Amino acid sequence: MQKKALAWIFGLALILGPSFVKADGTLLGTISGKVVDERGAALPGATVELTSEDKGFRRSMTTDSAGNFQFALLQPGPYSVKITIAGFETFLSKDNIVSPDKTTTVAATLKIARIAETVVVSGETPLVDKTNTSDTTIISSQLTDKVPIGRSYQSVIVFAPGLTDPIPNSPSGGNPNSHGALRGNNLYLFDGVDTTDVTTGTFGQNFNFEAMQEIAVSTTGISAEYGRAQGAVVNVVTKSGTNRFSGSVKIYWTNDSWNAQNKGSNAINGAPFAREKTDSTVPDYNYTLGGPFWQDHLWFFGTYETVQAVLPAVQTQVSSVHPNETGQSAVPVEDTRLWVGKLTFQVTPSHLLTGQFNSDPITGFINDYWGASAELQALTSQSQNACGGVGCLKQGSWSGVFGSKVTGEARYAEQSGNINVSPYLGNGSPFFSFSDGLYYNGATFNGIVDRPRKQANLAFSIFQDIGGSTHQIKLGVDYQDLKSIANFDYPTDTLYYVSDFNPANRADPVFQVGDIRQNFIPGPSVSTGKIWGGYALDKFSIGQHWSFNVGLRVENQTSKSDLGQSVINTTNFSPRITAIYDIAGNGKSLLSAAYGRYYQFLVQAIADSIFAGVPQESNYDQFLWDGTQFVFDKSVRAGGNNAPVNGDLSPSYLDEFNVAYQQQVGNAMAFGIRGIYRKWTDIVDDAKFLTPDGSLFQTPANFAEAQRYYKAIELSFDKRFSQNWQVLANYTLSRATGNQFNNSQYTSQLFDFPGSNCTLRDAHGNTFTQPCPDAEIHNQYGLAPYDRTHILNVLAAYTMPLGPVVLTAAPVFNYQSGLPYQRQRTSLTPIGSPYTYFYDPRGTSRTPSTYELDFSLEAVFRPNGAQVPLIAGPIELGVRGEIFNVTNQQKVFRSDLISTTPNFGLADPFQYYGQPVSRDALQVPRTYRVSALVRF
Repeated sequence: MQKKALAWIFGLALILGPSFVKADGTLLGTISGKVVDERGAALPGATVELTSEDKGFRRSMTTDSAGNFQFALLQPGPYSVKITIAGFETFLSKDNIVSPDKTTTVAATLKIARIAETVVVSGETPLVDKTNTSDTTIISSQLTDKVPIGRSYQSVIVFAPGLTDPIPNSPSGGNPNSHGALRGNNLYLFDGVDTTDVTTGTFGQNFNFEAMQEIAVSTTGISAEYGRAQGAVVNVVTKSGTNRFSGSVKIYWTNDSWNAQNKGSNAINGAPFAREKTDSTVPDYNYTLGGPFWQDHLWFFGTYETVQAVLPAVQTQVSSVHPNETGQSAVPVEDTRLWVGKLTFQVTPSHLLTGQFNSDPITGFINDYWGASAELQALTSQSQNACGGVGCLKQGSWSGVFGSKVTGEARYAEQSGNINVSPYLGNGSPFFSFSDGLYYNGATFNGIVDRPRKQANLAFSIFQDIGGSTHQIKLGVDYQDLKSIANFDYPTDTLYYVSDFNPANRADPVFQVGDIRQNFIPGPSVSTGKIWGGYALDKFSIGQHWSFNVGLRVENQTSKSDLGQSVINTTNFSPRITAIYDIAGNGKSLLSAAYGRYYQFLVQAIADSIFAGVPQESNYDQFLWDGTQFVFDKSVRAGGNNAPVNGDLSPSYLDEFNVAYQQQVGNAMAFGIRGIYRKWTDIVDDAKFLTPDGSLFQTPANFAEAQRYYKAIELSFDKRFSQNWQVLANYTLSRATGNQFNNSQYTSQLFDFPGSNCTLRDAHGNTFTQPCPDAEIHNQYGLAPYDRTHILNVLAAYTMPLGPVVLTAAPVFNYQSGLPYQRQRTSLTPIGSPYTYFYDPRGTSRTPSTYELDFSLEAVFRPNGAQVPLIAGPIELGVRGEIFNVTNQQKVFRSDLISTTPNFGLADPFQYYGQPVSRDALQVPRTYRVSALVRF
């Protein structure tokens, strides 16, 4: 314990501990430049002094023989650069902005001094960077604090180009498809720490919105520092304390009674979509505080959010047999508490330590996991990521500079996030009633799911002149230790299937001959995994115009089932190369071309579901009621380890090509155009087989017949805040095609049951048979179900000072093409499992195109002389109003009848094709949110 505590304090011992983990790339930035005289000749030996404008620490160095200087591993923020040399004027550049993983260039031309004088110039902001031309959208808190947007990083990332998701600010899964990849192919980082769910590949943790400094979304041209992602690499960068005490109190209020009513009606029965509004004002409290413990050395930052939201009631179903005993509602109260604590310690000007804790417990969920609960006793309560103790995620990092040639970085983190499920009311055995097809008396789940992970990384960079070119050679290694824990069962470990269940006789149920009791055998299922990653890359320039980034990433992934059986063991090599031509030689006009190979992460679900030796709620002894008692009938053991292990299984990979032109205009504006082509190979899917005795087994494999492609043209515009306004805008013209798009990543209906026939129905309901592989592939090739031809995003804010009051108006606009779909019908496979047959080629139809306009207006009052001790800035008082979906658009963005069995009794069996049957298929109506703030 003492060794572990010291590791957290000092950082380096963390790296030498037993568990390395993943945190690729860097959260720190670089300032570099060249010092020349008026004739353009290099000035070696000039003294360059760097000062952090908000934290106060300093570094200094002298220019090399070519007049170059470089300060690496700098915390994000503003810096000043002062350059002196005998006989020349002093050069001072202020407010140079450092961004994570970016290089800020300071070009210094010194004049011969005639009198003692200092020349002051405006600093630089790296909107384009010839050392990093990846397709990265940086959305800063300076913008997100002003625009109307959902208060989560999941709501923000969908505004990056090439990401498709349901309408922004509408209910969605928070896992977008990025550039044709599946939703489970993204990588979610908090300050460089991987928080992606190890079992599903989706996001694994929520985060306090007030703690976010900026969100970087990288989608194309990603260097070898990052691996295990074919979609977006999302990095949430958190705020840090400075030499000035600062903080805020914000309260947001929402109330469903303020919002517009739902329009439309069920296409089949005409029932209106109008909802019963809840007149309950929900406050959302947010607090932040940051400042110095030790000026210029040690800073703290913390934030806390708490909100209790009354959710729509969960309605149980009314039994046709016992209508007076069933049909009830439960009102969930979702209690969310998000907090972050961070320490930043500049031990010396060249060595930095950080430590951070954050947690996201959410309680109060009520779910009908049966999908057919008749009473409250059958509902399930749920809480998630209620880690307790010191938080869900804890991390420590170190960065250091050794002279002018070597830098190092290291990070260690531990994460745990569980989901607890339990009966909502009581703890009785669940009963399924054949008389009405509903569930009674007991919840679906009782237990816990957890996915703990340990992770760390270590990287060193060497700066060296080779053959007249400056090279940054970076070597890194990262490691993850993964677990996927499931330990849940039915209440009392018993499930009944009965002819009838009368709630009035709950204490003494009446059984009939043939009723079934299943006694389940509980037990935890714990699968494990390990990932080793290593990379080497070289960033170098040739002459004034050419720059290159050449890298190779190597990864090994292993996974074992809960019985210790090895199910994944694969090693992959990912080459990456980018070439940049600096047209004007000033770093402002960049033409680039890049190639990269990207492998997916093979999720733990493969070990958990296919090869689980202790499957949850699957192993039981069955008993039948003989009129007087339950007598033994049979035993069922569903351990998946009987399935053959595919020793050749490897993750799919995509080859990506992109070309881009980027142009920075002045110091606060940039635009670009990019062309992208992506092709997937060796897509992982499962194959199901029927044995001669009729049993079923499945195994994952790589299928050459599975296809996925993506191509796009993107336009982007970025205007950082200056002259009172800021804008982030992008447009994507794209096309995603193929035949395998299942977001579970590894399972679909393709390739199942070779040698077997499937029974199908044609468009008029006539039955016919066809070999299953032929039926499964029929009409499957076409547009991806998440393809959107056109996507336009605009986030803007204009600030207007009016004396002591500052007004900010901020619109957000999103336009996107509708989603593809096709006529289809659910049929049966040889064993009765659902199987979908496409009557038309994939993507034949589309839902309507949609748009949404959101708007906010904020007024901030700065009282004259409102100062408090230790606080450099004034106190600010503000109010804000936000309107989402100003024009109250409620178009269909998802049809409920895309994959629903048609009514073959109609003259036109597809009469309702493409129409909605629930309000959730339409855009969310106009909604309102108001807030107040105190900030200093």
